[in-house]
Amino acid sequence: YKFFITNHLMMTLVSGIAVVLVFWLVSRRVRVNGEGLEAYKTRGRIAQLFETMCTFIRDEVVRPNLHELTDKYIYYIWTIFFFVLFANVLGLVPIGSILYLLTGDAHMSHLGGTATGNLSLNVILALGSFIAILYIGIKETGLKTFLAHFNPIGWDDPKMLLIGIPLYFLEWLGLIIKCVVLAMRLFGTMMAGHLVIAAFLGLIFAAVEVSQGLAYGVEIAVILGGIVLTLLELFICFLQAFIFTFLTVLFISLVASHHHDEHDEEEDPFKDEDQMDLDKLIDPERITPMPDPAG
Repeated sequence: YKFFITNHLMMTLVSGIAVVLVFWLVSRRVRVNGEGLEAYKTRGRIAQLFETMCTFIRDEVVRPNLHELTDKYIYYIWTIFFFVLFANVLGLVPIGSILYLLTGDAHMSHLGGTATGNLSLNVILALGSFIAILYIGIKETGLKTFLAHFNPIGWDDPKMLLIGIPLYFLEWLGLIIKCVVLAMRLFGTMMAGHLVIAAFLGLIFAAVEVSQGLAYGVEIAVILGGIVLTLLELFICFLQAFIFTFLTVLFISLVASHHHDEHDEEEDPFKDEDQMDLDKLIDPERITPMPDPAG
């Protein structure tokens, strides 16, 4: 067995380093500096963009599912989202072609690629989600409650064991399949986009076999189509990072989140998600009335 640094392995490392460097710079922009209200203002458009993305993931994806556990595990969720996002987006950058233009060395033209287009990386990401589900579920609910979650019928009635035992294994199998699908979905989507663009480029070579004039016409159509497909791939990069993160949060919430009765829980009118709800600027009636101190 020989170990090689492949393009996908290199891009995995580049994506990880990029996440660390970008958020190190963003943290310096977010850090309180000076006095007054201006000290709390995030400096720089890029830093504000990443801060907005972090706030969206926390308030619109994680908090509605994990509730009081949000602040405890939000750093893991942010890490997943931005690593997958950076790996997806960096795959659209023609790193090899840029290095070839700068150096003239044809051996560098193959460098680059989408790290998440490799099933091996996606399996590791899905395995991380699986471990997080087990760890958070056991830590927050206890081992006994966590295992009982996989058999909602219970073990008290011997007559129900014929149903409970197969159901128990099916629930575990379902959790494993969910994590496998996380890897397969990300791999298939990111790989499919590149295959479609490659198929479009192949039309040019097929047209050359017919006539040179047809090849020029097809080339223009392929360039325009390639631009549209690349923009679509950019959207899919963000979408797949969101889907991977959302499903991970959802699977964790199924086994770890403590559910409360909404009627028994007093609503806080100043909670973050209410303050961030822009619809209340349009429809003020949605604002929760403040409780009467006297009553």
